[in-house]
Amino acid sequence: MILIDFQSKKQLRTNIKFIEMKNIFKGTLKGFICEECSESLSNIDVLIYLPYRENIVSSAVANPKETFHYVSKEEAKARENLFVAKTTTDELGNFQFEIDEKYANNSAFDVDFVCGTVPPKFPRPRGGEPVQFHITTLVMEWSSSDIADFNIFDWKYTISSQWWCYIKGKLFDVWTICGQLLNCETNTPLPKVTITAWDADLITDDNLGSAITDSNGKFIIHYTSVKFKQTFLSPWINIETDPNALTFQSGPDVYFKAIGDDGNIYINENKDEARKNVPYCLCVKLCSKVFVGDPNSNFPSAWTGIGEAFSASFGSNSYDFDVDGFAGTGKYALSGVIRLTGQAALKSASGRNLEYRFLISDTSTPNGGSNPADSSFTKIIGVTPNLFYPSIIAKLTKIISGPSNNEIFVYSDQSDFNSDGWFDANKSINRALINAGLTPADLTLYNFTDTDTLISLNTAALTTAPNVPENIVNAGISIPAGNKIPIEKVAIRFEIRESITNLPITGNGKTLNSVVINNNPVFIKLSIAELETNGQCTPISGDIHAKYTVYHPYLTSSSLHLNNNSYTVNRDISDGILPLTGNTNIAVNEKFNNNCKLNNPPNDMTRCTYSLKLYARARLHNGDSAWSDSGPVEQIFFYEV
Repeated sequence: MILIDFQSKKQLRTNIKFIEMKNIFKGTLKGFICEECSESLSNIDVLIYLPYRENIVSSAVANPKETFHYVSKEEAKARENLFVAKTTTDELGNFQFEIDEKYANNSAFDVDFVCGTVPPKFPRPRGGEPVQFHITTLVMEWSSSDIADFNIFDWKYTISSQWWCYIKGKLFDVWTICGQLLNCETNTPLPKVTITAWDADLITDDNLGSAITDSNGKFIIHYTSVKFKQTFLSPWINIETDPNALTFQSGPDVYFKAIGDDGNIYINENKDEARKNVPYCLCVKLCSKVFVGDPNSNFPSAWTGIGEAFSASFGSNSYDFDVDGFAGTGKYALSGVIRLTGQAALKSASGRNLEYRFLISDTSTPNGGSNPADSSFTKIIGVTPNLFYPSIIAKLTKIISGPSNNEIFVYSDQSDFNSDGWFDANKSINRALINAGLTPADLTLYNFTDTDTLISLNTAALTTAPNVPENIVNAGISIPAGNKIPIEKVAIRFEIRESITNLPITGNGKTLNSVVINNNPVFIKLSIAELETNGQCTPISGDIHAKYTVYHPYLTSSSLHLNNNSYTVNRDISDGILPLTGNTNIAVNEKFNNNCKLNNPPNDMTRCTYSLKLYARARLHNGDSAWSDSGPVEQIFFYEV
């Protein structure tokens, strides 16, 4: 039997109290914008409660995605007596509780948070109250800490993008864009670039906000709906307007501009490229083909595209070439001067100049198959007459700005090619420096910007098909088979090598087996049958009939439009043959009619002067822009009732 006197009992109680372990609950809260982007929930109140649900075990093991919910005022009131403690997250979303001793026997707690603001400290809209959300029931598995007398439970949680974007957007009117800017060819981040988001609107585009990319090329832009609901009547009337139609959808139509601190334009989208009616959260990856860096640095070299619109590859993407050599989903033929784009270092890894060239074969093979024979590449840009077209290939930007020559544009020139068509951009740069009153040694004062153009090619020097003779047929008659324009294709090959050694480097031999090219205008003719019969200056009454013929081997659209001087008549003509829109079928290359009735029905023509216009468009593209409509060819007549 052990006897303990009163004094010993008192000391024992003191010792027991002294060695009691404190329980520390540490956590971090974040919210997903999307899977690749999250943000810390800073300045958020975190609350813990004793479990509210009767079945603690099932609540604790449930996925927070299933338990996360808005806490109503009624639920909050019912849980008041279960409240344990509250704390506030720091700027990184971190929080910490020291669990009171009286809850030492409790291993499970409900975790909630209350929003009075959301990053980056947007207040709740006027009149709103803080909102509370329940995350989950946690069973805390305590582990000993390196600090004596402390047990730690460390928990990290990121709210799903569906919930977090709803909370920010719906409850706080905070819209978020999270993105990254990369170099298209090297996939490397582009830092210190200012990204500006714009909303495409019917009248005036709205600036949603700007951000500067970090060392990883990442950026985040926050804005409110006030930014994109502004109109010329703001602030009295605010509403989102759609540039295509007055649909008044809730989200903005977002496109981007990007400019570096060196003044280079990295992204230059327009409203036609806008992402339509975006939700509360938008995540984007932007890709720039502009390379900026030390002119003596070595980086991967590649021919990658035709202008901004098309890749230099066969594939299934919207910008690739198909098996037959048509470009993109629009099935375009290339026309005019095209930019062969990509990037090429000035020096090899061993420090020697790099030089490249483009060869052309009049013999093509299907894309995705075997390349044309080497012997068929008989034309070389810079050697074969008229293929080369001068263009800007680079820009030099002074590292430390001075009173002059802060930017020097570098143009390609015929003198930069050798007799075999090898192009050396170093020659172009040296010439640009000398023309600016400097010397080649001054290159060390500049950053080098690869503006994407390797060489420009004049496709007109490759096409031989004659135009359809102007007087071969009258309006309303089909083009004779012998005068129709054949399909013309070429293959293009890129070669790159080290100077002196002439050793090829990575990227050499890239070949596009088949490229459809065309430089013929659209054949388009229009007349009025009654004017042909009665004379061009004779007023017309009764029924009126148009005659028209449109032809091009890559005809994509054609339309006929009628209006009078007062525009009480202002309509497109639909006669079962026209209009034609969005055609990509190569078999559909002509539209003609010699008896297209313009009235009755509709019986809308009053005594007035009228204009009948015929438009047509071919699927021709230079890699940066498509051809616009040909025409209009117009017929004027006076209608007498």
